[in-house]
Amino acid sequence: GFMPLTTNSAPINNQTSGYLNKSSLCVFLGGKEKPLGKSTINDWMKEKGFPKPIRLSQTLALWRVSEVVQWVEAQASANDDYLEEAK
Repeated sequence: GFMPLTTNSAPINNQTSGYLNKSSLCVFLGGKEKPLGKSTINDWMKEKGFPKPIRLSQTLALWRVSEVVQWVEAQASANDDYLEEAK
């Protein structure tokens, strides 16, 4: 079964719980033990319609947690059959 992510229980370290920078995003999606690779995020934006970040400066981009969670949920419904077989 897919555990829905709520922003309340999400492991977000910064104060602005509504937004994630890239390294926080990698931890948010992959977990502290095995954070997602930053290049994976780029691939997902190109290939899977992953939400694009809000660019605040050349070095800082933030993703909305709500958009990321929505995207994950959309993948979950698309992948239901796949997940059943993968168990």
